[in-house]
Amino acid sequence: MQDLSKFEIPNIVRLEESSAKLVKIIISNDHADAQIYLFGGNLVHFQPKGEEMVIFEGTRSEMIPDMTLHAGIPICWPWFGPHPTDSSKPQHGFARNKEWQVREVTQLLSGETKVILGLNEDRDTLELFPHAFDLELAFVIGKELSIDLRTTNSGDEAICFSQALHSYFWLSDIAETLICGVENTPFADITDPGMLKSETASLKIEGVINRVYLPTLARCEIIDSGLKRKIFIDKKGSNSTTIWNPSANNNLHDLPGELYRKFVCIESCNTRTDSIALPSGAAHHIRQIISLERE
Repeated sequence: MQDLSKFEIPNIVRLEESSAKLVKIIISNDHADAQIYLFGGNLVHFQPKGEEMVIFEGTRSEMIPDMTLHAGIPICWPWFGPHPTDSSKPQHGFARNKEWQVREVTQLLSGETKVILGLNEDRDTLELFPHAFDLELAFVIGKELSIDLRTTNSGDEAICFSQALHSYFWLSDIAETLICGVENTPFADITDPGMLKSETASLKIEGVINRVYLPTLARCEIIDSGLKRKIFIDKKGSNSTTIWNPSANNNLHDLPGELYRKFVCIESCNTRTDSIALPSGAAHHIRQIISLERE
């Protein structure tokens, strides 16, 4: 059992246990407030001081083992979506359902707080993905939110994986939202299998959407006229972007009624032809920086 008390920083970082007996890191610095669960490495709250929350929390931001939480920033690894050859394996891999270890918590001179979590192979993961690996998940919480997921192949053979930072963004109303940054980019429309499409205008979501845009390194921008703000999503180490919202009557246990109107997922990915082949001893970073601008 890891001794977590040594990672607390008076008046800035504390750790507490949820009613489901899962530990989360509570951060409140001069720039922002945030909460990160060790289960799944899921950041379920980010709110710069004086602003509305940025990350969608759903009806609750409490993690419960064996129940998918459609909120926060789940970590999808070592596959994104269904397993490519075995549908019995868990959707989006296993990293979002494992307990991560705390490696470092640091208060930076900038007033930002850095949190580093880690995950390695164990008996359960080897049954699903028979490879040694080291995952390191670094958050920097300030006026901006930085997330860096490093995958190191610590085994003797090359590995191949797909992944996503499955980010849920809080909206005033999806009908009041415009998404820029994917214009003129080919996309696979998962709701219309086999179809490769593209569009020229900024994206207005008016129903179920599940699209993988590829190739794209571009910044995405959420223009929320209801909250009078823009959310910018910049990324590195990712050449694909997924945009998802299940719309009404989705039958998801934690997205009842009209709650789907309050979020959109914009996910920095490596998937499909953007999947990563990693030689023994090599490392790959996927990074996402989330920032705000008031209109």
